[in-house]
Amino acid sequence: MSGTYSFPHRELYAPGHFGNWYEVAGRFEMRDVLAEAKWWGFNWYGDWFDTVNLTEKPHLSPVASHCWLTKALWENKKAHFQEARRLGFKLDLLVTPNHVYVDQVSKETMAKDLPERRAEKRGIRFFGQLVCPSNPKARSIILKNYGELFRELAESSIRLDAVTYAAYDFGGCACRKCNPWIMTFAELCKEIHGVAAEYFPGVKMRFCCWWWNPKDHNLFAEWADKHMPGEVESMALWIKYDEDKPGSVPPGRLPEECREAYFIHIGYSDNRADNDVYGQWGPVVAPSRIPRTLETLKSVHGEGFMAYSEGVFDDVNKAILGGLSSGRFSSVQEVLEEYARRYFEAEGRAVREWAEWIRQWGEPSMVNLGKARRAFNLLASKAPDTWRLKHFASKMRLFELNRLLEEKRAWTPRLLTMVETFLREREALRRKIYGLPPLEEQVFKAIVGEPRWLRELIAATTLPTGLPGKLA
Repeated sequence: MSGTYSFPHRELYAPGHFGNWYEVAGRFEMRDVLAEAKWWGFNWYGDWFDTVNLTEKPHLSPVASHCWLTKALWENKKAHFQEARRLGFKLDLLVTPNHVYVDQVSKETMAKDLPERRAEKRGIRFFGQLVCPSNPKARSIILKNYGELFRELAESSIRLDAVTYAAYDFGGCACRKCNPWIMTFAELCKEIHGVAAEYFPGVKMRFCCWWWNPKDHNLFAEWADKHMPGEVESMALWIKYDEDKPGSVPPGRLPEECREAYFIHIGYSDNRADNDVYGQWGPVVAPSRIPRTLETLKSVHGEGFMAYSEGVFDDVNKAILGGLSSGRFSSVQEVLEEYARRYFEAEGRAVREWAEWIRQWGEPSMVNLGKARRAFNLLASKAPDTWRLKHFASKMRLFELNRLLEEKRAWTPRLLTMVETFLREREALRRKIYGLPPLEEQVFKAIVGEPRWLRELIAATTLPTGLPGKLA
Protein backbone atom coordinates (compact mmCIF):
# COMPACT_ATOMS: atom_id res chain seq x y z
CA MET A 1 0.00 0.00 0.00
CA SER A 2 1.27 3.46 -0.82
CA GLY A 3 -0.07 6.96 -0.71
CA THR A 4 0.77 10.53 0.10
CA TYR A 5 -0.32 11.93 3.44
CA SER A 6 0.29 15.13 5.32
CA PHE A 7 -1.19 15.27 8.80
CA PRO A 8 -0.56 18.44 10.83
CA HIS A 9 -0.25 16.69 14.22
CA ARG A 10 2.44 13.97 14.23
CA GLU A 11 3.22 13.24 17.86
CA LEU A 12 5.75 10.84 19.29
CA TYR A 13 4.17 9.95 22.62
CA ALA A 14 7.15 8.50 24.50
CA PRO A 15 6.12 8.01 28.14
CA GLY A 16 9.10 7.45 30.42
CA HIS A 17 7.90 4.90 32.97
CA PHE A 18 8.48 1.38 34.30
CA GLY A 19 12.21 1.79 33.71
CA ASN A 20 11.73 1.75 29.93
CA TRP A 21 14.27 3.26 27.53
CA TYR A 22 12.83 6.79 27.74
CA GLU A 23 12.86 6.83 31.52
CA VAL A 24 16.53 5.83 31.76
CA ALA A 25 17.87 7.68 28.69
CA GLY A 26 20.36 10.46 29.27
CA ARG A 27 19.97 13.96 27.85
CA PHE A 28 22.15 13.36 24.80
CA GLU A 29 20.75 9.89 24.10
CA MET A 30 17.30 11.44 24.06
CA ARG A 31 18.46 14.32 21.89
CA ASP A 32 19.83 11.90 19.30
CA VAL A 33 16.69 9.76 19.17
CA LEU A 34 14.39 12.79 19.01
CA ALA A 35 16.53 14.37 16.29
CA GLU A 36 16.05 11.24 14.18
CA ALA A 37 12.31 11.19 14.90
CA LYS A 38 12.11 14.79 13.72
CA TRP A 39 14.10 13.97 10.59
CA TRP A 40 11.58 11.27 9.72
CA GLY A 41 8.68 13.68 10.17
CA PHE A 42 7.46 13.91 13.78
CA ASN A 43 6.67 17.44 14.99
CA TRP A 44 5.20 16.91 18.49
CA TYR A 45 6.70 15.26 21.57
CA GLY A 46 4.58 13.90 24.41
CA ASP A 47 5.38 12.42 27.82
CA TRP A 48 3.63 11.36 31.01
CA PHE A 49 4.86 11.94 34.55
CA ASP A 50 4.17 8.55 36.07
CA THR A 51 4.05 8.58 39.89
CA VAL A 52 4.25 4.81 40.45
CA ASN A 53 6.73 4.21 43.31
CA LEU A 54 7.40 7.96 43.56
CA THR A 55 6.80 10.20 46.57
CA GLU A 56 5.35 13.69 46.68
CA LYS A 57 8.04 16.12 45.55
CA PRO A 58 7.85 18.57 48.51
CA HIS A 59 9.02 15.69 50.72
CA LEU A 60 12.39 15.56 48.99
CA SER A 61 15.45 15.70 51.22
CA PRO A 62 19.14 15.30 50.35
CA VAL A 63 19.41 12.56 52.96
CA ALA A 64 16.08 10.79 52.36
CA SER A 65 17.26 8.02 50.07
CA HIS A 66 13.75 6.75 49.34
CA CYS A 67 13.07 10.05 47.60
CA TRP A 68 16.11 10.17 45.35
CA LEU A 69 14.29 8.26 42.61
CA THR A 70 11.54 10.90 42.48
CA LYS A 71 13.99 13.75 41.99
CA ALA A 72 16.25 11.87 39.56
CA LEU A 73 13.41 10.76 37.28
CA TRP A 74 11.69 14.15 37.24
CA GLU A 75 14.94 16.01 36.50
CA ASN A 76 15.60 13.59 33.64
CA LYS A 77 12.09 14.08 32.32
CA LYS A 78 12.52 17.85 32.32
CA ALA A 79 15.77 17.43 30.39
CA HIS A 80 13.91 15.42 27.75
CA PHE A 81 11.25 18.12 27.39
CA GLN A 82 14.01 20.73 27.08
CA GLU A 83 15.76 18.74 24.37
CA ALA A 84 12.51 18.29 22.46
CA ARG A 85 11.84 22.03 22.57
CA ARG A 86 15.44 22.72 21.54
CA LEU A 87 14.88 20.56 18.46
CA GLY A 88 11.70 22.44 17.54
CA PHE A 89 9.04 20.00 18.73
CA LYS A 90 5.78 21.22 20.17
CA LEU A 91 5.21 19.79 23.64
CA ASP A 92 2.36 17.72 25.06
CA LEU A 93 1.94 16.39 28.60
CA LEU A 94 -0.36 13.44 29.20
CA VAL A 95 -2.32 13.61 32.46
CA THR A 96 -4.02 10.74 34.30
CA PRO A 97 -5.83 13.00 36.78
CA ASN A 98 -6.53 10.95 39.91
CA HIS A 99 -3.33 8.87 39.83
CA VAL A 100 -1.21 10.38 42.63
CA TYR A 101 2.07 9.89 44.52
CA VAL A 102 2.47 6.65 46.44
CA ASP A 103 2.69 8.37 49.82
CA GLN A 104 -0.58 10.19 49.10
CA VAL A 105 -2.49 6.90 49.18
CA SER A 106 -0.54 5.24 51.99
CA LYS A 107 -2.36 4.05 55.10
CA GLU A 108 -0.37 6.48 57.19
CA THR A 109 -1.31 9.50 55.06
CA MET A 110 -4.96 8.56 54.83
CA ALA A 111 -5.41 6.99 58.26
CA LYS A 112 -8.23 9.30 59.34
CA ASP A 113 -10.33 9.24 56.21
CA LEU A 114 -8.89 6.41 54.12
CA PRO A 115 -12.22 4.91 52.97
CA GLU A 116 -13.50 8.24 51.68
CA ARG A 117 -10.37 9.51 49.93
CA ARG A 118 -9.21 6.35 48.21
CA ALA A 119 -10.81 5.61 44.82
CA GLU A 120 -12.98 2.56 44.34
CA LYS A 121 -11.61 0.26 41.66
CA ARG A 122 -13.67 -2.00 39.45
CA GLY A 123 -12.70 -4.13 36.46
CA ILE A 124 -9.47 -3.96 34.50
CA ARG A 125 -9.80 -0.35 33.42
CA PHE A 126 -9.35 1.21 36.88
CA PHE A 127 -5.95 0.80 38.48
CA GLY A 128 -3.07 2.76 39.97
CA GLN A 129 -2.48 4.91 43.05
CA LEU A 130 -5.93 6.43 42.88
CA VAL A 131 -7.86 8.91 44.97
CA CYS A 132 -11.54 9.75 44.60
CA PRO A 133 -12.07 13.16 42.92
CA SER A 134 -15.54 13.43 44.46
CA ASN A 135 -13.92 13.73 47.88
CA PRO A 136 -12.95 17.41 48.53
CA LYS A 137 -9.65 16.56 50.24
CA ALA A 138 -8.66 14.14 47.50
CA ARG A 139 -9.60 16.66 44.82
CA SER A 140 -7.44 19.29 46.49
CA ILE A 141 -4.50 16.85 46.39
CA ILE A 142 -5.00 16.33 42.66
CA LEU A 143 -5.16 20.06 41.90
CA LYS A 144 -2.17 20.78 44.13
CA ASN A 145 -0.09 18.12 42.40
CA TYR A 146 -0.78 19.51 38.94
CA GLY A 147 -0.35 23.10 40.02
CA GLU A 148 3.12 22.23 41.32
CA LEU A 149 3.94 20.24 38.20
CA PHE A 150 2.87 23.01 35.79
CA ARG A 151 4.74 25.63 37.83
CA GLU A 152 7.95 23.61 37.83
CA LEU A 153 7.77 23.06 34.09
CA ALA A 154 7.22 26.78 33.50
CA GLU A 155 10.12 27.67 35.81
CA SER A 156 12.32 25.28 33.81
CA SER A 157 11.48 27.15 30.57
CA ILE A 158 9.32 24.26 29.37
CA ARG A 159 6.23 25.63 27.65
CA LEU A 160 3.44 23.12 27.08
CA ASP A 161 1.51 23.53 23.85
CA ALA A 162 -1.11 20.93 24.80
CA VAL A 163 -2.26 18.80 27.71
CA THR A 164 -3.81 15.44 26.85
CA TYR A 165 -6.09 13.78 29.38
CA ALA A 166 -6.53 10.01 29.79
CA ALA A 167 -9.41 8.45 31.75
CA TYR A 168 -8.17 4.87 32.13
CA ASP A 169 -5.01 2.81 32.55
CA PHE A 170 -3.81 4.45 35.79
CA GLY A 171 -7.01 6.29 36.51
CA GLY A 172 -10.66 6.00 37.38
CA CYS A 173 -13.04 5.69 40.32
CA ALA A 174 -16.10 3.46 40.46
CA CYS A 175 -17.75 4.91 43.57
CA ARG A 176 -21.37 6.05 43.53
CA LYS A 177 -20.49 9.75 43.54
CA CYS A 178 -18.08 9.40 40.59
CA ASN A 179 -20.50 7.37 38.49
CA PRO A 180 -20.47 7.71 35.52
CA TRP A 181 -16.70 8.05 35.71
CA ILE A 182 -16.24 9.64 32.28
CA MET A 183 -18.28 12.70 33.34
CA THR A 184 -16.48 13.08 36.68
CA PHE A 185 -13.26 12.76 34.72
CA ALA A 186 -14.38 15.46 32.26
CA GLU A 187 -15.24 17.90 35.07
CA LEU A 188 -11.89 17.27 36.74
CA CYS A 189 -9.98 17.75 33.49
CA LYS A 190 -11.70 21.07 32.86
CA GLU A 191 -10.59 22.23 36.30
CA ILE A 192 -7.00 21.01 35.83
CA HIS A 193 -6.84 22.63 32.42
CA GLY A 194 -7.78 25.95 33.95
CA VAL A 195 -4.69 25.63 36.16
CA ALA A 196 -2.55 24.70 33.16
CA ALA A 197 -3.75 27.78 31.27
CA GLU A 198 -2.50 30.01 34.09
CA TYR A 199 1.06 28.87 33.36
CA PHE A 200 0.71 28.21 29.62
CA PRO A 201 -1.75 30.68 28.05
CA GLY A 202 -3.44 29.20 25.00
CA VAL A 203 -2.54 25.61 25.90
CA LYS A 204 -4.71 23.18 23.92
CA MET A 205 -6.97 20.56 25.51
CA ARG A 206 -6.82 17.08 24.04
CA PHE A 207 -8.00 13.64 25.09
CA CYS A 208 -6.52 10.17 24.73
CA CYS A 209 -9.32 7.61 24.38
CA TRP A 210 -7.38 4.49 25.35
CA TRP A 211 -9.97 1.94 26.60
CA TRP A 212 -12.96 4.26 26.01
CA ASN A 213 -16.18 2.53 24.93
CA PRO A 214 -19.16 3.91 22.93
CA LYS A 215 -21.03 4.88 26.10
CA ASP A 216 -18.03 6.91 27.28
CA HIS A 217 -17.91 8.76 23.97
CA ASN A 218 -21.63 9.56 24.00
CA LEU A 219 -21.62 10.87 27.57
CA PHE A 220 -18.41 12.81 27.13
CA ALA A 221 -19.54 14.49 23.90
CA GLU A 222 -22.86 15.54 25.46
CA TRP A 223 -21.13 16.95 28.54
CA ALA A 224 -18.41 18.73 26.57
CA ASP A 225 -20.88 20.33 24.16
CA LYS A 226 -22.80 21.74 27.12
CA HIS A 227 -20.01 22.76 29.51
CA MET A 228 -16.99 23.50 27.28
CA PRO A 229 -18.21 23.85 23.68
CA GLY A 230 -15.39 24.15 21.17
CA GLU A 231 -12.68 23.71 23.81
CA VAL A 232 -11.67 20.12 23.00
CA GLU A 233 -9.21 20.42 20.13
CA SER A 234 -8.87 16.71 19.31
CA MET A 235 -9.41 13.19 20.59
CA ALA A 236 -6.91 10.38 19.92
CA LEU A 237 -9.19 7.39 19.33
CA TRP A 238 -8.19 3.96 20.59
CA ILE A 239 -7.21 1.32 18.05
CA LYS A 240 -7.28 -2.20 19.50
CA TYR A 241 -4.55 -4.74 18.90
CA ASP A 242 -4.53 -6.21 15.37
CA GLU A 243 -6.92 -3.55 14.10
CA ASP A 244 -5.98 -0.65 11.89
CA LYS A 245 -8.82 1.71 12.76
CA PRO A 246 -10.86 2.71 15.84
CA GLY A 247 -14.10 0.91 16.51
CA SER A 248 -15.55 2.56 19.60
CA VAL A 249 -16.94 5.92 18.46
CA PRO A 250 -20.61 6.23 17.48
CA PRO A 251 -21.06 8.24 14.27
CA GLY A 252 -20.93 11.96 14.94
CA ARG A 253 -20.21 11.64 18.63
CA LEU A 254 -17.10 13.75 18.90
CA PRO A 255 -17.61 17.08 20.69
CA GLU A 256 -18.32 20.21 18.65
CA GLU A 257 -15.36 21.48 16.61
CA CYS A 258 -13.26 18.54 17.84
CA ARG A 259 -10.83 17.00 15.36
CA GLU A 260 -10.44 13.26 15.02
CA ALA A 261 -7.03 11.79 15.80
CA TYR A 262 -5.71 8.27 16.36
CA PHE A 263 -3.74 6.66 19.17
CA ILE A 264 -1.38 4.43 17.17
CA HIS A 265 0.54 1.65 18.94
CA ILE A 266 3.93 1.30 17.22
CA GLY A 267 5.34 -1.17 19.76
CA TYR A 268 4.46 -4.38 17.90
CA SER A 269 4.66 -5.97 14.47
CA ASP A 270 1.84 -6.37 11.95
CA ASN A 271 0.25 -9.22 13.88
CA ARG A 272 -0.12 -9.24 17.69
CA ALA A 273 -0.50 -13.04 17.58
CA ASP A 274 3.21 -13.30 16.77
CA ASN A 275 3.86 -11.89 20.27
CA ASP A 276 6.57 -9.65 18.87
CA VAL A 277 5.68 -6.84 21.27
CA TYR A 278 7.51 -4.23 23.37
CA GLY A 279 10.97 -5.24 22.17
CA GLN A 280 11.11 -8.54 24.04
CA TRP A 281 12.34 -10.10 20.78
CA GLY A 282 14.24 -7.05 19.59
CA PRO A 283 13.14 -4.56 16.91
CA VAL A 284 9.52 -4.56 15.74
CA VAL A 285 8.31 -3.79 12.23
CA ALA A 286 4.74 -3.08 11.04
CA PRO A 287 5.03 -2.35 7.30
CA SER A 288 1.39 -3.22 6.51
CA ARG A 289 -0.56 -2.18 9.61
CA ILE A 290 0.77 1.38 9.84
CA PRO A 291 -0.02 2.49 6.26
CA ARG A 292 -3.51 0.95 6.53
CA THR A 293 -4.13 3.04 9.63
CA LEU A 294 -2.94 6.20 7.91
CA GLU A 295 -5.21 5.49 4.94
CA THR A 296 -8.19 5.25 7.31
CA LEU A 297 -7.16 8.46 9.11
CA LYS A 298 -6.92 10.22 5.77
CA SER A 299 -10.44 9.11 4.83
CA VAL A 300 -11.92 10.86 7.89
CA HIS A 301 -9.78 13.98 7.35
CA GLY A 302 -8.09 13.32 10.67
CA GLU A 303 -5.83 15.83 12.37
CA GLY A 304 -3.07 13.33 13.10
CA PHE A 305 -2.02 10.95 15.82
CA MET A 306 -0.23 10.10 19.03
CA ALA A 307 2.30 7.35 18.28
CA TYR A 308 2.60 5.29 21.45
CA SER A 309 6.22 4.22 21.91
CA GLU A 310 7.96 2.36 24.75
CA GLY A 311 11.55 2.57 23.52
CA VAL A 312 13.98 2.48 20.62
CA PHE A 313 13.05 -1.08 19.62
CA ASP A 314 10.31 0.49 17.44
CA ASP A 315 12.87 2.56 15.52
CA VAL A 316 11.77 1.21 12.13
CA ASN A 317 8.11 1.89 12.91
CA LYS A 318 8.99 5.47 13.83
CA ALA A 319 10.57 5.84 10.39
CA ILE A 320 7.57 4.29 8.62
CA LEU A 321 4.96 6.33 10.49
CA GLY A 322 6.88 9.61 10.50
CA GLY A 323 8.02 9.28 6.90
CA LEU A 324 4.59 8.48 5.49
CA SER A 325 2.45 10.79 7.66
CA SER A 326 4.60 13.84 6.90
CA GLY A 327 4.49 13.28 3.15
CA ARG A 328 8.28 12.89 2.93
CA PHE A 329 7.88 9.40 1.48
CA SER A 330 5.05 7.87 -0.51
CA SER A 331 5.55 4.18 0.28
CA VAL A 332 6.94 1.84 2.92
CA GLN A 333 9.48 0.64 0.36
CA GLU A 334 10.85 4.17 -0.01
CA VAL A 335 11.09 4.54 3.77
CA LEU A 336 12.91 1.25 4.27
CA GLU A 337 15.33 1.94 1.45
CA GLU A 338 16.18 5.31 2.95
CA TYR A 339 16.50 3.63 6.35
CA ALA A 340 19.09 1.27 4.85
CA ARG A 341 21.04 4.14 3.34
CA ARG A 342 20.92 6.30 6.44
CA TYR A 343 21.78 3.73 9.11
CA PHE A 344 23.47 0.83 7.31
CA GLU A 345 25.34 2.89 4.66
CA ALA A 346 23.84 0.64 1.99
CA GLU A 347 24.52 1.23 -1.69
CA GLY A 348 23.36 -0.27 -4.97
CA ARG A 349 21.54 -3.62 -4.70
CA ALA A 350 22.07 -3.69 -0.93
CA VAL A 351 19.56 -0.85 -0.48
CA ARG A 352 16.67 -2.93 -1.81
CA GLU A 353 17.95 -6.11 -0.17
CA TRP A 354 18.05 -4.43 3.24
CA ALA A 355 14.52 -3.05 2.72
CA GLU A 356 13.22 -6.53 1.86
CA TRP A 357 15.08 -8.11 4.77
CA ILE A 358 13.60 -5.64 7.29
CA ARG A 359 10.12 -5.79 5.80
CA GLN A 360 9.78 -9.55 6.29
CA TRP A 361 9.76 -9.04 10.09
CA GLY A 362 6.24 -7.65 9.84
CA GLU A 363 5.21 -11.30 10.16
CA PRO A 364 7.97 -12.91 12.27
CA SER A 365 6.39 -16.37 12.32
CA MET A 366 6.58 -16.51 8.51
CA VAL A 367 10.28 -15.64 8.24
CA ASN A 368 12.50 -18.29 6.64
CA LEU A 369 15.26 -18.14 9.22
CA GLY A 370 17.86 -19.96 7.12
CA LYS A 371 17.39 -17.60 4.19
CA ALA A 372 17.20 -14.59 6.52
CA ARG A 373 20.47 -15.60 8.21
CA ARG A 374 22.35 -15.89 4.91
CA ALA A 375 21.09 -12.51 3.71
CA PHE A 376 21.81 -10.83 7.04
CA ASN A 377 25.39 -12.12 7.22
CA LEU A 378 26.12 -10.70 3.78
CA LEU A 379 24.42 -7.35 4.38
CA ALA A 380 25.74 -6.87 7.92
CA SER A 381 29.32 -7.47 6.85
CA LYS A 382 29.26 -4.12 5.03
CA ALA A 383 27.26 -2.13 7.60
CA PRO A 384 28.56 -0.03 10.52
CA ASP A 385 28.49 -1.77 13.90
CA THR A 386 25.80 0.39 15.55
CA TRP A 387 23.02 -0.43 18.02
CA ARG A 388 20.57 -0.61 15.13
CA LEU A 389 22.58 -3.39 13.52
CA LYS A 390 23.11 -5.10 16.87
CA HIS A 391 19.46 -5.28 17.82
CA PHE A 392 18.61 -6.89 14.47
CA ALA A 393 21.47 -9.33 14.97
CA SER A 394 20.10 -10.16 18.42
CA LYS A 395 16.61 -10.67 16.97
CA MET A 396 18.01 -13.18 14.50
CA ARG A 397 19.80 -15.15 17.23
CA LEU A 398 16.74 -15.18 19.50
CA PHE A 399 14.46 -16.47 16.74
CA GLU A 400 16.97 -19.10 15.68
CA LEU A 401 17.38 -20.39 19.23
CA ASN A 402 13.64 -20.25 19.81
CA ARG A 403 13.00 -22.35 16.70
CA LEU A 404 15.41 -25.06 17.87
CA LEU A 405 13.93 -25.08 21.37
CA GLU A 406 10.38 -25.25 20.05
CA GLU A 407 11.30 -28.43 18.18
CA LYS A 408 12.80 -30.20 21.22
CA ARG A 409 11.56 -33.67 22.21
CA ALA A 410 13.26 -33.96 25.60
CA TRP A 411 15.36 -31.75 27.81
CA THR A 412 18.84 -33.03 27.06
CA PRO A 413 21.98 -31.39 28.52
CA ARG A 414 22.64 -29.87 25.11
CA LEU A 415 19.20 -28.24 25.01
CA LEU A 416 19.53 -26.93 28.56
CA THR A 417 22.77 -25.28 27.49
CA MET A 418 20.86 -23.77 24.58
CA VAL A 419 18.25 -22.42 27.01
CA GLU A 420 20.99 -20.60 28.90
CA THR A 421 22.31 -19.23 25.61
CA PHE A 422 18.81 -17.92 24.80
CA LEU A 423 18.44 -16.29 28.23
CA ARG A 424 21.91 -14.76 27.98
CA GLU A 425 21.10 -13.36 24.55
CA ARG A 426 17.88 -11.83 25.82
CA GLU A 427 19.70 -10.31 28.78
CA ALA A 428 22.41 -8.91 26.50
CA LEU A 429 19.74 -7.34 24.27
CA ARG A 430 18.18 -5.61 27.25
CA ARG A 431 21.33 -4.62 29.13
CA LYS A 432 24.06 -4.12 26.50
CA ILE A 433 22.03 -2.87 23.54
CA TYR A 434 19.01 -1.14 25.10
CA GLY A 435 20.57 -0.38 28.52
CA LEU A 436 17.41 -1.27 30.46
CA PRO A 437 17.08 -1.92 34.22
CA PRO A 438 15.43 -4.99 35.82
CA LEU A 439 12.15 -3.14 36.41
CA GLU A 440 11.38 -2.88 32.69
CA GLU A 441 11.83 -6.61 32.14
CA GLN A 442 9.30 -7.60 34.78
CA VAL A 443 6.57 -5.25 33.53
CA PHE A 444 6.76 -5.99 29.84
CA LYS A 445 7.55 -9.70 30.19
CA ALA A 446 4.34 -10.01 32.22
CA ILE A 447 2.43 -8.47 29.29
CA VAL A 448 4.13 -10.43 26.53
CA GLY A 449 4.68 -13.72 28.37
CA GLU A 450 7.39 -16.34 27.95
CA PRO A 451 7.89 -18.73 25.01
CA ARG A 452 5.84 -21.91 25.34
CA TRP A 453 8.90 -24.12 25.76
CA LEU A 454 10.22 -21.92 28.59
CA ARG A 455 6.87 -22.03 30.40
CA GLU A 456 6.95 -25.82 30.14
CA LEU A 457 10.50 -25.96 31.44
CA ILE A 458 9.69 -23.72 34.41
CA ALA A 459 6.61 -25.79 35.22
CA ALA A 460 8.70 -28.97 35.16
CA THR A 461 11.05 -27.84 37.91
CA THR A 462 10.39 -27.36 41.61
CA LEU A 463 13.31 -25.03 42.29
CA PRO A 464 12.33 -21.64 43.79
CA THR A 465 13.90 -19.87 40.83
CA GLY A 466 11.69 -21.74 38.40
CA LEU A 467 14.73 -22.87 36.39
CA PRO A 468 16.77 -26.07 36.36
CA GLY A 469 19.72 -26.05 38.75
CA LYS A 470 22.20 -25.55 35.93
CA LEU A 471 20.50 -22.31 34.90
CA ALA A 472 19.39 -20.91 38.24
